[in-house]
Amino acid sequence: MNIDSAVERLRAAERDMREDPPESIEHKDSVLDEYRPLFQSEEIGSLTEQEFKEFLLYENNRHWTGLHRKRSMMTEDMEQLRDGLQTLIDEEQDLSSRVQATKEKVDGMGKATISAILVTAYPGKYGVWNNRSEEALKQLDIWPDFEYGSDFGQRYERVNEVLLGLSNELDLDLWDLDALLGYLVEIEEDPREMREDTESTGEFVKERHLQQYLVNHWDQMELSEEWEIYSDADDPEAGVEFSTGIGRPDILLVHTSKELVCVLELKKGSTSDRAVGQLLRYVGWVDEHLEDLEGVSTDADVEGRLVVSEPSEKLEYAISAVPELTMYEYEMEVILNQPSW
Repeated sequence: MNIDSAVERLRAAERDMREDPPESIEHKDSVLDEYRPLFQSEEIGSLTEQEFKEFLLYENNRHWTGLHRKRSMMTEDMEQLRDGLQTLIDEEQDLSSRVQATKEKVDGMGKATISAILVTAYPGKYGVWNNRSEEALKQLDIWPDFEYGSDFGQRYERVNEVLLGLSNELDLDLWDLDALLGYLVEIEEDPREMREDTESTGEFVKERHLQQYLVNHWDQMELSEEWEIYSDADDPEAGVEFSTGIGRPDILLVHTSKELVCVLELKKGSTSDRAVGQLLRYVGWVDEHLEDLEGVSTDADVEGRLVVSEPSEKLEYAISAVPELTMYEYEMEVILNQPSW
């Protein structure tokens, strides 16, 4: 690990980020004022389903976009959820054991939700481990090694040690550090995506909006008949913004009956043929790291699919030259129904 070079890169990114702070930092105080009390020991016993579900929504927490997708699963048994949360924030227990116990108690609760709750309850002590922060640590070359056979709680504890080290070096609490790591990943992948809107009413404003729509409505997509979003023991949605260390494929899919893996890359508008190189990079990485994918055969074939709104002629030629790649065009449709009363 080269912590010094990582800190240097993060300091430079922080200077840029402070010029136009993300919503997670702008709204930090109000979000913590509202939700931090909910995750204290004396309040968890009266936590309601509505309060918990509201916290999971980006429009309320202003920080994480995907926490709500497993909300129904997590709140199916509220007594079990409250019990798991009491365990999670009980600082008389060691960190790794309570994180592991919470994950086992509450269905649908993975690394992203667990660590979001921890950083909300104690922003000076516990950091966020999700696919975005993992990607940032890998790009900074400070992703920790795990002991063979370590469980989820032990792995989170190691990740948190690295995050605490960065927090101390940068003099940032772990809430702001998570925002900074997310900012770093965004500008590394596509600086323009930090600024671009679209003038077309037939396109999503940003690629992540298209991604969120597909994930939230996956069961309604034709692809879902044969493909499911990759998941592992740590995270039920590990395949969303899957972390590789060389970028984050938008969605990683596995076939329901065949030994096939698919990298699904999304582009919101008219797309150049450079997207083919990016998709091939991800396909190549996945093919070389099949042994790291839980439940996936090392003999699986890997393909790539590009989803765009408006393919350019150059893109069509580039896609046609690579048998492993397929392209889809998406369309947006708004239907207004008159009330029946």
